[in-house]
Amino acid sequence: MSDALAVIGDSHSLPLLRELVYGFHRFSDLATLTGAPRTLLTSRLRKLEEAGVIVRRQYSQHPPRFEYHLTDAGTDLIPVILSLKEWGERHTTDEEPKAIFQHSCGAELHPLTVCGACRQEVAPGEFEVVGGTHPPHIVQ
Repeated sequence: MSDALAVIGDSHSLPLLRELVYGFHRFSDLATLTGAPRTLLTSRLRKLEEAGVIVRRQYSQHPPRFEYHLTDAGTDLIPVILSLKEWGERHTTDEEPKAIFQHSCGAELHPLTVCGACRQEVAPGEFEVVGGTHPPHIVQ
């Protein structure tokens, strides 16, 4: 997880990724929506591009202008971004949601983490660390 946070865990990268997930791709939109200073936004975009999370695509030659799009690695972050949004709205604010999503089934979207094999929702006490470099134990 530390490696992932080194790429996306700063206070400006997550809002930037959120806006890309929401469909905003141009620098001017990203600057306005995130409130990040232009120099900071440029450095975060470069960092995410170097990490393979986004790709820059030119949409105008005169003057040169670029859009930013999620790569496959960036698309894999969609559940993370949606879950953080859901958690934040549930636990950190009394305000109305800033964005409400509708799933293609027609229902309002509220993401869940489920087991890839049985499709059951993941809950504390129902999984355990069994490999890797972390000591084995049941996650409470």
